[in-house]
Amino acid sequence: MPRNYSKLLFFIIFFSTASTCLLFIPYPETKVIYNKNTNQGAGPYNYTSYYCEGFEFPWRSYTQVIFLNLSLTQGNITLKIIDRYVRVYHSWGDNEEPYYEVISTIGLTTTIKLTPPFQEGSILISAEENTYFYGEIKASYLRYASNYGFFFLGVAVILISYYGYCKNK
Repeated sequence: MPRNYSKLLFFIIFFSTASTCLLFIPYPETKVIYNKNTNQGAGPYNYTSYYCEGFEFPWRSYTQVIFLNLSLTQGNITLKIIDRYVRVYHSWGDNEEPYYEVISTIGLTTTIKLTPPFQEGSILISAEENTYFYGEIKASYLRYASNYGFFFLGVAVILISYYGYCKNK
């Protein structure tokens, strides 16, 4: 007497399709790195003459874009976008090439496409003492939901194995 495996086959097809879509179809994501949009009490109030903000792009992220919109109330700033490893060399005094650099500006609005893409980076903002700057820095990229895709793929493999075991039993 044959058994009815229609529910099991439905779940196998569902989890297989879901894992394929999650592993191979990217979706856009935006991450806010720095956001101080008010002039009153905007930070940082700079005594150390620099501000550093680190950021990390996820694994398998592409078309990485950083949007910068910064303004100052007084003084000027110098901005650099550098790789994490360059930051280590930069702190030791070596002059490495940054991805992007602006020297002595009072305001900045631009979009930077990072080519080739990198995983971890830092934004260094050097400013005069007692300088307030405000605005926002956002990173946008396309990424894949690899963790969820591998989970759904694992469930699909377990269901296929169970189906094969029941069929051959």
